[in-house]
Amino acid sequence: MQTRSAVEIARAALRDIFPTASEDGLDEGARHLTRWGIEGHGTALGSAEAALMYMDLVHASQESYDVPDDVAAAAETRGTSRTWRAPSRLRRQ
Repeated sequence: MQTRSAVEIARAALRDIFPTASEDGLDEGARHLTRWGIEGHGTALGSAEAALMYMDLVHASQESYDVPDDVAAAAETRGTSRTWRAPSRLRRQ
């Protein structure tokens, strides 16, 4: 599959998940999601890592709603770390 097609599929999925995200945010989130998939970061995620990746996608996609408390708590589990590169917006915080 061509990378452009993968990004378009990821963007469509993010549109369903993050209905209030901006168009630019969806583009950014889709690029991250596609890169992480190509790099193989989603193949062995535990629930804490999946929650952390979800939160990264919320930020990258510029989604305007709050992350559910249970997702935030799972992402903050001790020992949870990214195997993927965090979106640049998160690194500046």
